[in-house]
Amino acid sequence: MWQGFDPEITRDLLAVKALVARRHHKPTREWPLVFVGEYDALLVVREWPGGEITAYWTSEIRDGITGDNGM
Repeated sequence: MWQGFDPEITRDLLAVKALVARRHHKPTREWPLVFVGEYDALLVVREWPGGEITAYWTSEIRDGITGDNGM
């Protein structure tokens, strides 16, 4: 008899569910930490209303950080 999903798949599905739910919230705090010129990327850490912490890399705001327009 089928007993459910593999625990690893269940954990991954819960992570996806949390990410989708977070799309409808605004972070309570956000910290741009490090700009890495070699990769043209900025590391940003966010704190969410439930206390969760997430981080992501972005290169979409290069102009505001370096004053360079990319040309």
